[in-house]
Amino acid sequence: MRFLQGVSFGADFAAIGLIVVHWASLKQHGFFISLLSSFSQISVMFTMPVSGLLCNSSWGWQSAYYVHGALCMFLFSLWWWYYRNDPVDHPKMTEVELEKIQRGKKEEELGQHEAVPVGAILRDPVVWSVWFSAFGELMMSQFIVLYGPTFIKEVLNFSVGKSAMMVAMPRFVHLCFKIISGHLSDKIKFLSEKTKMIIFNTISLMVSGFFFCVLGFIPKEQAFYSIVILFIIEATTGCICGGFYKCATLVARQHSHFVLSAIQFIKCLSLFIEPTLIFIFCRNNTLAEWRIVFLIHGGLLIGGNIIFCFFATDKPAKFTYTQADETDELKQEPEKQRLTDAPHE
Repeated sequence: MRFLQGVSFGADFAAIGLIVVHWASLKQHGFFISLLSSFSQISVMFTMPVSGLLCNSSWGWQSAYYVHGALCMFLFSLWWWYYRNDPVDHPKMTEVELEKIQRGKKEEELGQHEAVPVGAILRDPVVWSVWFSAFGELMMSQFIVLYGPTFIKEVLNFSVGKSAMMVAMPRFVHLCFKIISGHLSDKIKFLSEKTKMIIFNTISLMVSGFFFCVLGFIPKEQAFYSIVILFIIEATTGCICGGFYKCATLVARQHSHFVLSAIQFIKCLSLFIEPTLIFIFCRNNTLAEWRIVFLIHGGLLIGGNIIFCFFATDKPAKFTYTQADETDELKQEPEKQRLTDAPHE
């Protein structure tokens, strides 16, 4: 069962990449990504309280499995019935909507069958800057979800119930900021796409990385400020959809599913790394031990953002073009040069 869950879980980000490429207009990538990636927060917000109620009900803990299994089949049936890979094939699609979705896209992005140039993608520095940013952000996210309650309970001395609440509430804040920032990253027109991506990425990684470092130096007697900082971290990281995620889809275009699938792999990798860090550094649950872990995460976030800001771009990568596209571009260069050199009337 865990193997099957892993297979389905691994398809999530690949599906996001494909849907954004085929269904989102170039002006709506941020909003689409923010909505599609919100499943992580929504699932936790639903599963935790519902499972708790079902386990304590007269139906017993087995009912939690039945309810989630039935809900999964229902949602999959809706997906199977309504979704189409290509907007052209959808019966509800209008000509006006289709024109907006396809506006400005290359022919390769509108096609369905193209081999992924794995080698070219792995040699692209922009893609690696996206993955480095993703590594820092996902490490931070997994840390808060997995070990945030432990830190709040064992170090800050909150009760078990309050510890769970202190982690669940920031996830809701994160979701709100994710949707808002994704929408703003598309609607702001007075800044270039590259500038917007750098700003949102810096808010998400640099600011949260700074507060992660600060968190390790707040005395446990001032636990209230530690909780406030956790809220700030969750709020700022919600801006990530306008940062490296958007960059990944704008640069990789029709191969976005491969780039985002690698991010999903990084997310799974962080599930192995986080317990190792806690085992090595936090055996006695002292603030000094946790401070080391906070500084490691803060360094990853800040370092990932610096690398991203250096390589960020909104231009399609060279591997998104076919040989025919490159030939046409070369043919157009002399004409562009002639028009540039011509005197103005």
